[in-house]
Amino acid sequence: MLTRLLSEAPQTAGDTMQRSYSVVLDPGEEVMGQLAVLAREEGIAQASFEAIGGFQQITLAYFNVETKTFDEIPAHEHQVEVLSLTGEITRNGEDPYVHVHTVLGRPDGSTLGGHLLRGVVRPVLIVTLTESAHRLVPHHG
Repeated sequence: MLTRLLSEAPQTAGDTMQRSYSVVLDPGEEVMGQLAVLAREEGIAQASFEAIGGFQQITLAYFNVETKTFDEIPAHEHQVEVLSLTGEITRNGEDPYVHVHTVLGRPDGSTLGGHLLRGVVRPVLIVTLTESAHRLVPHHG
């Protein structure tokens, strides 16, 4: 993972700084775990992000309101293109909670999407992450 600070500016309330990052994930890195590592290392309590790139292994799910659990969506793809990936980082106690939704493109042009539980990068994933000045609450944490 290669991380670059893009900007740093004072937040309107308090004496903290709002930072924006560019994060490039390499082949074989798992996006959820790497974003949690970044949040821990940089002291990020809440942020939003978006990304494009590709995955070689994925686990998708749909949040079942009735059972309050994630129902896994079968996806046995060798490689997919990340057409859209958006999410947020919040805190679940002291631990970062990474919440991600994605739309993925298959080689035939069809798509699949849902809540991303696991995504292994191939060939690259480029993430733009911005800290939030507002307190975010985990949706399913």
